[in-house]
Amino acid sequence: MAAGRVAAAMKLHLLPTITLLPAPHDTADDTQIIEDWSRGLDWVKWLLGSVRARVEVLLVEDVGEWNEFAEGQLREAIGPALKSAWQSAHANDLAGLIAAAARLTSQLSPDACQRSLQAGAVLLKSTKHARYQGVLGRLREAVEQGKCDGHIAIVWASVGHFFQLSLTNVIAEYLRLEWDMVARDSHVQVPYAGKFSIAGLTSQVMYEVSGGAALRVVDA
Repeated sequence: MAAGRVAAAMKLHLLPTITLLPAPHDTADDTQIIEDWSRGLDWVKWLLGSVRARVEVLLVEDVGEWNEFAEGQLREAIGPALKSAWQSAHANDLAGLIAAAARLTSQLSPDACQRSLQAGAVLLKSTKHARYQGVLGRLREAVEQGKCDGHIAIVWASVGHFFQLSLTNVIAEYLRLEWDMVARDSHVQVPYAGKFSIAGLTSQVMYEVSGGAALRVVDA
């Protein structure tokens, strides 16, 4: 079923999505907005299945580091990288993708960089045979030629845009991937509400990358 939905998304020209989000205050309403809005997108998890299966962890190495990741790497590096890469893919801008990847390389530790590149390589391989890839295909070629670092955040933003996912979706699913991988050998559940939940962090990142507007169209 998931594969069928993905195939349909590849073949059909879909109307662009518009997402409205409030500023990320610590209220149930903010997280509930994103939780309710994101339902019905389970097929997106299929896109990242190869990464979950073949890579042990990404940037978060322990469940206890989740809050530290949220306050540090997510805010300073991953959130801006996802935004920049998604916007570059939207603009068919390969140079922008390469620049976003270079910035991320400079921000990550050597070990984190290696894991990020490994995960990006897995995702590129799993989407290699999709048709009419546009800038995603050009990004793949640049990575293969050593002209671009294929970080998972950069590749995922490009893949997500190819499947016509909004930036908000791309951020939320990246966070879900990080959590699923670091917590898969434990019984710890991701916080359902609050600033460190998937929805809360997505709202926070979108608020920061959209310039702090209280309520606005954040992507289309």
